[in-house]
Amino acid sequence: MKTRRTITRSLVALSLAGGLTGLAYAQNQTLLMNTFIGINHPVTTQIFKPWADDVAKATEGRVKVDIAPTSLAAPPQQLDGVTKGIFDIAYQFHGFLAPKVKLTNVAHLPFVNTTSKGSSIALWRTYEKYFAKSNELPDVQVLGMFVALPGPIFAMKTPINAMADLKGTRMYALPGVPARIFEAAGAGVVAAPAVRSHEVISGGTVDSFAGYSVMDAEAFKTLQYAKHVYDVPGHLSAPAFALFINKRKWGSISAKDREAIMKLSGEALSARFSAYDIIEVKARADAAARGISIQQASPAFIDELRKLAAPLEAAWLADAASLGVDGKAALQFFKDEAVKNAK
Repeated sequence: MKTRRTITRSLVALSLAGGLTGLAYAQNQTLLMNTFIGINHPVTTQIFKPWADDVAKATEGRVKVDIAPTSLAAPPQQLDGVTKGIFDIAYQFHGFLAPKVKLTNVAHLPFVNTTSKGSSIALWRTYEKYFAKSNELPDVQVLGMFVALPGPIFAMKTPINAMADLKGTRMYALPGVPARIFEAAGAGVVAAPAVRSHEVISGGTVDSFAGYSVMDAEAFKTLQYAKHVYDVPGHLSAPAFALFINKRKWGSISAKDREAIMKLSGEALSARFSAYDIIEVKARADAAARGISIQQASPAFIDELRKLAAPLEAAWLADAASLGVDGKAALQFFKDEAVKNAK
């Protein structure tokens, strides 16, 4: 008799547990997303707000993404913020994920990028084909990868169109590849997150800046200090980012809704960055209309910059080899896909 009651209770308990699990999946979820660049930047207004709206539609309102009105953590702390549950979704600059994350820094290498859309699709495809198996972000669920617009060189006073022009100049640059290239060229570099660039550039402590696009220079209110803009074919660097979600939160979403979210993420998210390319065309036209000179760097200057870039590529290839990845094949694949998907 006791045995029968025990079995009955166990079956009831199992039934309730199954029911509770089903209820957990059925409940509506509101996910908090942090966007450290700000809610008025195109990455929020043109990319993530529409993506969040589409997530709600695709899941029939079961999953909603709320974007925090102000940043809840400093740019280098996005991964920590997600893993600690301060917010559920965030994106982080790959330069701030190093040295923990090495492979996706392929998009930061000089002379490899095209448009934001082209490079973003290339990075996601390269990640899926070559990098995902290395699992460099084991504590979160990766939702996407994207590459912002490549950055030219902005001269605030005199032209910078030769290696001699860089030596001794004071320059703001994004951390990582841009900072290392210009340090190697002999510039005195102040490296800081893009969101801090205005205080550096407006304060009169630098003569030039690099690492982000004309669109971003306008968004960060630094374009007003530039007189000359120099483009480098293939570009010296472009800021690349990973988008990720807290693993526990991801696991609490039903399989059906996870599938719906991933259909909007990954390559589909990368393709949304065509919006960046459209904005950049207008930003450049507006800059030229305001008297800012925009031109391609001289061939001799480009050749010298290529020499400075070679050790950076070699270092990345060594990192890839240490993780069992065919770096040469991955790099060539990234370049080809960036060209193929540029328009």
